[in-house]
This record gives sequence, C-alpha cells and structure tokens, in this order.
Amino acid sequence: MAAEAVRKSFLAERITKLRLRRGISEAKMSTDLGRGRGYINRITSGRGFPGYPELLSICRYFGMSPEDFFCAEDISDGDRTLLRKFKRLSGQEQDMLEEVIDRLLRESEERAE
Repeated sequence: MAAEAVRKSFLAERITKLRLRRGISEAKMSTDLGRGRGYINRITSGRGFPGYPELLSICRYFGMSPEDFFCAEDISDGDRTLLRKFKRLSGQEQDMLEEVIDRLLRESEERAE
C-alpha cells in the first residue's frame, strides 16, 4: 500500500507543478482532456488514479513523453526542447556543439574574472 501512496503523491505533485507552470486550472485541464471538471482534482487529491491510456493523454497534454513526465529531474520546457533537438543531431554534430558550448563557457568565465 505504501508504494501506491508514493505513486499517487508523485503523480499529484507532478501534475500540479506542470499545470501551475502553465497557469492552467484543474477544471480547465480536466475539460481540455474531455473529462468532467473534477477529474484532475480527484487525481491530485489522491481520490483517483488514471489508467495507462489516461496517463498518456496527460503526458500529451503537457507535450511530453512518459519518460519526460516521470523524469526525476524537473527539466524546464525550454531545456526539454533543446534536449530533443540535440538528440536529433548526429554524434559528430553533438560533439561539435559541445565544443562550442565549452568555448562559450570558458569565454564567459574569463570575462567574469
């Protein structure tokens, strides 16, 4: 039973954080998902738990994969977008971009000194 409580708690906190970051009410999110106005409130209050298809709908609502949704780190939308773009580059292109970033960071640190 403890594991289920942890899952419900995580889900409630994650949905709330993502929803508030976008300035969306529980009622609006519920109706946007095609559900009754209290749907998200039941999940965030621990009185309900979405099935897998509903969870996928929630992930799509926030524009993220289930992996991103359950990621331990809280990645901003901008960072997530950059990471997706970075992953689409070839290994050589990723290496080149990393070199550019390293150079920019070094120059920034030198200016700060």
